[in-house]
Amino acid sequence: MLTHMGKYLLLTVLISAFACAAAPAGENQPGQELSKPLQKPIYKVKPAPEATPETPAPVWKVKPRFDLDGLAQYNPLTWGAECFLPTAAPRQFEAGAEVWFGRIQGQIAKGGGFFLPGEQPSVVDFDDHLGMGKSGNVMWKAMAHYQVAPRWGIHYSFSPFTMEATGTSQNTFTFMGTTVVAGTPVRSRWDRYEHRAGLVFDVTRSPNSVTSLYADWMYIQDKVAIRQALGGLQNMVWDADKNLAVAGIELKKCLKNFRGNTLALNCKAGIAFLDDHNGYELEAGLSYILPIKQGRFGFLKGGYRYAQLTKDKNLELFKTKIDGAFVEAGFIF
Repeated sequence: MLTHMGKYLLLTVLISAFACAAAPAGENQPGQELSKPLQKPIYKVKPAPEATPETPAPVWKVKPRFDLDGLAQYNPLTWGAECFLPTAAPRQFEAGAEVWFGRIQGQIAKGGGFFLPGEQPSVVDFDDHLGMGKSGNVMWKAMAHYQVAPRWGIHYSFSPFTMEATGTSQNTFTFMGTTVVAGTPVRSRWDRYEHRAGLVFDVTRSPNSVTSLYADWMYIQDKVAIRQALGGLQNMVWDADKNLAVAGIELKKCLKNFRGNTLALNCKAGIAFLDDHNGYELEAGLSYILPIKQGRFGFLKGGYRYAQLTKDKNLELFKTKIDGAFVEAGFIF
């Protein structure tokens, strides 16, 4: 009896073990709970091989993000092959000095005077009557620009100039009521001081070009003194102060980058008006911008400029034309 019961017990244990083994894997039996949470799979990544002269490590180039703050805050050596134009960022200055090799043509006329107040004045030519040469004149200018906001800036420039000559008048002329006959030795001097300040607004601004509108106030002091070189004629002096408005457009465009150095095109055109004056200015040139350190640049600029200004009212005429090459050097900081 006990023997049969042991056989039945052994058979029951074997059947139960077989049933448990045959149950599907991953399914819980009734009343059974998970003993531990599921784990995330593990992925093995093979590390990159070390760089060798035969197999150098890959180089990842990241293009910087440019916005309206200007490019002066970025390292130009990371720009790559694309053409980017360094410009002053907000709260940065651009300052420089310029030399203009101008060819000057001038004409003046002034009525009145003590001796012959009613006599009609003559148009006095700077070259023919006063002996002032048209070429070989050098004018210099100092300028500064401050970028107030991403699109707004202010600038100021100052330009003094003196031109004097001693020559023989080729024609008879009357100036400020005094007549100077042909062949008379004449000594003349022209002093000119120009102050200019205004606002600049960037209409369009991209990483490689800037198009700006400018509106300036220009104050010019012109003083012309004429007298006979050997004495005899009184010293005729005409002071003419001018308050003018100047409005125009300026374009700067990148042409080429050379490992951080930039070649750019600069064009400018404007008109002058008010105070019985009218005139215009045209300018075209190239600039070469060199990085000094992060956010700092130096630049060289050269080109050609033409400027004309005329006042013609009643018995007064003051007309000047200046054109010629110019060179400029400065910094962005």
